[in-house]
Amino acid sequence: MGKQGPKTEEGKAIVRLNAVQHGVLSTTPVIPDLEREEDWDAHRAGMVASLAPQGYLEATLAERIALLLWRLQRVARYESDAIALSQERVQEDLMRSNEPPSVEEARRKQELLHHRLELLGRLLGLPDDAALSSRDATTMLMAAAEVAKVEVKNVPLPGVPEGVDLEEFSGWTVGLARQAIGAIAAAAKTEPTSLLDWLICSALYEVGELGRAIRKETVDLDHMRRERLLPNEDTLNKVIRYEAHLHRQLLQTMHELEALQARRQGRQTPLARVDVQGLADQ
Repeated sequence: MGKQGPKTEEGKAIVRLNAVQHGVLSTTPVIPDLEREEDWDAHRAGMVASLAPQGYLEATLAERIALLLWRLQRVARYESDAIALSQERVQEDLMRSNEPPSVEEARRKQELLHHRLELLGRLLGLPDDAALSSRDATTMLMAAAEVAKVEVKNVPLPGVPEGVDLEEFSGWTVGLARQAIGAIAAAAKTEPTSLLDWLICSALYEVGELGRAIRKETVDLDHMRRERLLPNEDTLNKVIRYEAHLHRQLLQTMHELEALQARRQGRQTPLARVDVQGLADQ
């Protein structure tokens, strides 16, 4: 079988150019796991087609232009990713600098305190024989002990067998919980009504403080996010220097390609070009 391929000179030139285009800068500029080979191939093919190079030197310059533009796009992605990463770290950085409770933690505490206030309302409003879960009774007694500054384990609780874990005791009623709070108040040398009042007041005060902390942190987070709409100074300087470096190389390469194409087409080309990028307006 004879050789197959283009017969015309134009066809042969295209085949030769294909070989050059696939060989020049054949090392892939794609970063594994961050960029896709097919995106680079599409970008490269589109750029080479747009520049329409002929011959080895023009094809080399066209490939270089494609690579420089690819890297400039990477700079833009780097800047966006740097800002996104800085935004993700806002809450962590704010907590490290000010050490306030996080919004999530403050809201969890608020929920617990609201539950405590609800239990206190039930304790004051329900009859003595109303059933009370072990969890609710334990929450109430531990809060009372915390306010009274006594250890529950050191206080004999009426109706609760000695040595039994509070959460494992299943006989809790509203009346029994009231008696237990009375025992805790006696251990703290105060009245049960005073202890209950202090429980309510302290819970309400802490809910208010947490609300203020949440509002402050929300404002601080918003301010910090606005301050980070641009990369930090070091990153920004790095991006500006690298982008300027690539841009100069891109302009120089495009000028070289334009000059080659102009000479090939019989047009005059300037002996020298002056790059006025970055000069101040007169």
